Amino acid sequence: MHEHLLDRDGVRISYQVAGPLQAPPVLLLAGNGCGASYWPDAFCAPLLHAGLGVIRFDYRDTGASTHRAFEAHPYDLDDLSGDVLAILDALDVERAHLVGLSMGGFLAQRMALRTPRRVASLTSMLSTPDYGVMLHTFCGSEAPTSGLPPPSAQWLAELGRLSPDLSPAELVSESWRLANGSRAPFDAAYWRDLVASAAARGEDTAAGDAHRQACLRSSQKDQLQALRRLTVPALFIGGSEDPIFPPGHAAAAADVSGGKALLIDGMGHALNPAYFNVLTAAILTHVQA
Repeated sequence: MHEHLLDRDGVRISYQVAGPLQAPPVLLLAGNGCGASYWPDAFCAPLLHAGLGVIRFDYRDTGASTHRAFEAHPYDLDDLSGDVLAILDALDVERAHLVGLSMGGFLAQRMALRTPRRVASLTSMLSTPDYGVMLHTFCGSEAPTSGLPPPSAQWLAELGRLSPDLSPAELVSESWRLANGSRAPFDAAYWRDLVASAAARGEDTAAGDAHRQACLRSSQKDQLQALRRLTVPALFIGGSEDPIFPPGHAAAAADVSGGKALLIDGMGHALNPAYFNVLTAAILTHVQA
């Protein structure tokens, strides 16, 4: 992929592009604390082979985008949405198919509601229409009212038992292992390499903290019910073993919005290579409908 930089009011945003952009391309939005590295080439390849353009990018505080102390330079989800729209503007792309993972899925949902003319379709993976459920668990924010299930107590307990003696890279890799769930295969070497590649591009745990703060600064109330106003084609993909956003999250979003739901048996909360084929096939079916 070809890497580009844009400046948005003094904030540098790094993005990568491959394939044709004449028809609506696929724009990939990663999860909390993750940048372009967490959309591997092997995931993007089937989309490119199908003739779609693909855009991936580094959020603020990840990869080659601007890194700054959040307290001195705070931002929220509207700022991140603005960064995405600035990328589309820089590429002269009127609309894109948004594919978001975890926090990226929640952000993509907000964009589909607030700027639908820029969104050709929405695919929300391993995500939620109520990010407040996770924020309440981790940050003590206002309790959610959606009734969606909270993160797994067992997963939280296992996360809390991770050894403080682990290196930062080992800690991130082990966190992915726990999020992956017990049924799906877990290639430890793949995840170590992915974490190392991300770290080399400046993606670390500080970005996750900044992104949680950005979410806390953003209105979360009633987004589940707001999905009743969704006007773009929507696909909500859940994993049966997702410990962070259990299956009910995707099902509720699809039910309220009138979108489609897909539950992948055995999948946890990780973009596991074992599921690349089923995920990209589902995305292609959705965006080419």
